[in-house]
Amino acid sequence: MSQTPSTFNSPRNRYYNPVSKIQSLIHNLDAELVQLCKQCSVPKPLANFNYNSNSLSAHSSSLGSSHQQKDSLNALLSRARSNSISSTSQRTLTPEAHKRQMRNVYRTRVIDAYRNRRIFTVYGNYHTVRRALMRRGWLEKLPPARFAKLQTMPEDVLLDHARRGNDYEAVIISKMINHFPAFFIWQGKGQRDQCAEVLPYRNRVRRSQFLDFSTKVGLVGCAEQERWFREEGVCAMSHPRFYRLGGNSVEERLAFIEDFQQTAARSLLRYIKEHSPEELADPENGTILSSTLDFALNRVRNMMNFADPKALEDKPIKPPTPAEMVDNQTFMLQASEVYKSQAKFRISEKVMSEYARLAAQYLEQIESVRPDYCWDGCRNLWILKPGYQSRGIGIVIRNSLDDILQWTTNNQNKKYIVQKYIERPLLVYRTKFDIRQYMLITITESLVTIWTYRDCYLRFSSQEFTMDDLRESIHLTNNSVQKRYKNKMNRDSRLPKHNMWSLDQFKSHLRHVGAPENTWSHIYNGMKQNLVAVVMASLDETELVQNAFELYGCDFMLDEHYNPILIEINSTPDLSPSTEVTARICPMALKDCIRVVVDLSKNPMAPTGLFERAFEVSYNLNKAMDSQQQMELSGIQMTLFDALPKVKTRTRFLRKILNNVKSSTSRKLGGKEKEKEKEHVSKKTTKATISKHKRKNSKSAADSKSSSASPSRQVSMTNTAIGTGGKTILNSAIRENLALQYTAPK
Repeated sequence: MSQTPSTFNSPRNRYYNPVSKIQSLIHNLDAELVQLCKQCSVPKPLANFNYNSNSLSAHSSSLGSSHQQKDSLNALLSRARSNSISSTSQRTLTPEAHKRQMRNVYRTRVIDAYRNRRIFTVYGNYHTVRRALMRRGWLEKLPPARFAKLQTMPEDVLLDHARRGNDYEAVIISKMINHFPAFFIWQGKGQRDQCAEVLPYRNRVRRSQFLDFSTKVGLVGCAEQERWFREEGVCAMSHPRFYRLGGNSVEERLAFIEDFQQTAARSLLRYIKEHSPEELADPENGTILSSTLDFALNRVRNMMNFADPKALEDKPIKPPTPAEMVDNQTFMLQASEVYKSQAKFRISEKVMSEYARLAAQYLEQIESVRPDYCWDGCRNLWILKPGYQSRGIGIVIRNSLDDILQWTTNNQNKKYIVQKYIERPLLVYRTKFDIRQYMLITITESLVTIWTYRDCYLRFSSQEFTMDDLRESIHLTNNSVQKRYKNKMNRDSRLPKHNMWSLDQFKSHLRHVGAPENTWSHIYNGMKQNLVAVVMASLDETELVQNAFELYGCDFMLDEHYNPILIEINSTPDLSPSTEVTARICPMALKDCIRVVVDLSKNPMAPTGLFERAFEVSYNLNKAMDSQQQMELSGIQMTLFDALPKVKTRTRFLRKILNNVKSSTSRKLGGKEKEKEKEHVSKKTTKATISKHKRKNSKSAADSKSSSASPSRQVSMTNTAIGTGGKTILNSAIRENLALQYTAPK
């Protein structure tokens, strides 16, 4: 059907230009084909049709009638369609060309990642860390255990199956990265440090065994050192009493025995303080003599002189005499009868009231100096932990001195730590709990920074708290322990079934029980002070390697006054989503860890998530003097000793030698006025000195000794011997050579 002029000149067709559309399509396909040919190194094929704007316009103008215009449009569309099909066929690459193209793309990404230090390796199932780094443009250098089967495949096979984001692509990129170092390494604690020459971000901060607070043994060492760094409101450690009974230290063993006996005395006084005189006194049928109470009062009164921790160094630790051993053993037996059998004292109620008054007075006085004594109860319980294990493995609770000593003696290989059990913890609905708090340590070029996490969570026991039952399901709140037990049927229904609370739930509980408004602020600040104190106590034995960092899981308990007590620190905390609480906080803590370690190092204004900077310590990496550097004396380079004796106080020994050398040299260089006074020395004295000098030189090198007076004596002697008429003819260089000759060992 032919178009009428009115239809052809309608507003829709007036601005519709099919020629321009076809022209644009041809130009776009042409440009795309040229680009693909350049990438694949294939010469551009000859174009079947070549239309420019002039020819198309001339062709359109030559169309006379509407019917002829319709035929020409159909022809142009068919030709454009055929051109598009030919271009699509040209874009289909051969398999080898496709592999070559993919290989070039991956190689470009690898080189760019290496130049920008964005290659990482993650050992273990820390997928949150992987995803966080990949979102920042990092490439993964796979460890051997990850995709182990795929890593054995040839590169061509991997390229055949590689697609964007799949495992084959990850493996092929890792193969290309294999000869490059990793600049971020998340590894296990026992793994050997790799790529140390490029100073990568590494999640391990190394310390000496004695001050490694991530172990029970190291935490004891830090507790012994922290008082030297204590600062009010900034750095203070609150911890139970520890003793290393797994070693061979007789002194520490005696200290524990004495502490156990003193704790037994305080426990008895606390027992009579918390019970009424009617319950304890029976003047006719009582079986416990009043001398037992006198012994406890005298023991606590003697403790007041050494209650201050600073005075403990002045207190000699001596083994008890046989008479003292008998008295202590008798007292322990009598006190255990009071606890276990509710035995009564053979005294009147009036006398018992006076004993109770004195007991309260003595306990108040000593607890004002030693706040950790407030955590003790009446049972004298101690918890035994293997020094280098975690997750509650091997932990037992005992209240007998003989049992504790026997247990640690039979398990010497586990290096047991004996820790005073907190018998009066803060409870939530009659159930024991602890708080898991995260700490991050980062080391930069000149700073050690301590970060604390503003979020945490609580872990509950599955059974109600009682001192009559010492099973681990009641007293150990580790999730690895509690997941083996079912919750007690009569436990409070307000407690969570999965035995974990978030921080918001705990704050709600504090408001419910009427705690002061700033209670959580007080708890959080106390935890920060504990962690700062521990890190400061360990810095002397810490390897300060740039870009090192480590995330720790710190366990705290609370006493009845909401004071935090540091129990232990784990270097490889459990970050698995074991419950709905950990499924939220653990990935969030890992993401914020990457923000602090990676983002903040490149941008000081980058957000750090919930990590808060608690403390910073400035240090200098080059503060240690190079042991190979030679020393100088009077401008002449020299070596005092080729090999120093292997003694523990090597630095002190070397300092003593250097002081002797400096003193003798100063006397030598400043002795010109004294030399004039020695010119009148007689020839007889000179000859005697020369003969003495010859006899000394005839001795063997092994018998020679360097003393502070020998250099000056030899210099003055030589000057007198060689001089004629009592005049010195030696110059300063000869005198210095003689000084060096008789200072250095033969």
